[in-house]
Amino acid sequence: MKRYRLSVCKGPTCKAGGADAVYATAREALTEQGQVPRCELYRGGCYGFCHMGPNVVVREETGRKRDPLSPEDYQLMGWDGEVYYSEMTPEKMRRVVAEHIAQDAPVQALFGQPDTPAPDDD
Repeated sequence: MKRYRLSVCKGPTCKAGGADAVYATAREALTEQGQVPRCELYRGGCYGFCHMGPNVVVREETGRKRDPLSPEDYQLMGWDGEVYYSEMTPEKMRRVVAEHIAQDAPVQALFGQPDTPAPDDD
C-alpha cells in the first residue's frame, strides 16, 4: 500500500492559476525523487477554496476503505494525516515531494488556512 495520496485540484479556477503545471511537476518530482512507490497522484475535484488555489491535498493512507464516490476527492475531511496546501506553484510542489512525501515532514510554511477568518481592522 502507498503511504500518501496527493491530489491536485482540477477545478477551473485552480487550472487557470496553474494547477496543470503543479500536477505535471508533482508527477515529474515523484519519479525523479524515486517516490512513486510511496505516493499515488490524483487530480482532485474542487475543494471550494478557489481563491486560494491552486490547491493540493496530501493524505496519509491508513487502509481506510475507499468509496468510489467518496467526498474526500472534493472536500477536506479533517482526518489525521491530511494536509492542505494553497497557492501552489511548481517550485512549492517540488518542496512538498522532497520534504513531505520523501521525508514524512509536512511543509508547515506552505500550509493553507481555509478556516482562518480575515484579520479585523478594528
